[in-house]
Amino acid sequence: MIKRIGFLLLVFGWVPPVLAVEGENTYDRITLDAVASERADNDTTVVTLFYQSRGKVPERVAERVNEAIAWGVDKVKRHPAIKVQTAGYHTTPVYRDGKATGIWEVRQAIRLEGRDFREVSSLLGELQEKLAIQQIGFRLSSERLQELERGLITTAIARFKQKAGLVAEQFGAADYRLVSLNISSLPGRRPVPMMRTFGAMEAKMATAPVIEAGEQEVRIDVRGVIELIRE
Repeated sequence: MIKRIGFLLLVFGWVPPVLAVEGENTYDRITLDAVASERADNDTTVVTLFYQSRGKVPERVAERVNEAIAWGVDKVKRHPAIKVQTAGYHTTPVYRDGKATGIWEVRQAIRLEGRDFREVSSLLGELQEKLAIQQIGFRLSSERLQELERGLITTAIARFKQKAGLVAEQFGAADYRLVSLNISSLPGRRPVPMMRTFGAMEAKMATAPVIEAGEQEVRIDVRGVIELIRE
């Protein structure tokens, strides 16, 4: 048996044992955090509109919905700066007192996204000739959010380093080394704050809405662990 072990060591080579002691070399570790934030004006409007119809022949109902949605998409495409996409197509039977009425309901939505608030508001006034507004929300564009995050990351990391240096000094350490670092942003990619949902009657009766985009906070959180270096 001993000879066989010796043979295996000759064939595969000697592999020294790895000694890992839980908590070894983890003295003087300190968790720190730093934050940088800025409030910014929302520069993008996001709107959902829909068309809904009922009838006993589902094919005809679907045809009416398709025509209305196609009409709306064509209207939006005349505004190259505004993005449009279709969404949420639903066909469902209508029940009354738990029984099928033989009536079908078809609904489809479109989603608009634009950065010119006046242009979006004017277009909504036109679209409400046939479509109803479901939601209006506001957010930061990807370009603006990335621009803000770049500056805030630089600021947050600088604050973290300043705090780490101060802590090392207060504990009488010569310096510190970074063990781990986590950077997170608020908001994420991508919430749509300040969302407004319209009731059915309000959606049908509304004219071109007054759009006030407001603002939101963009924040970068830096959290990390440092290890003090003793002389």
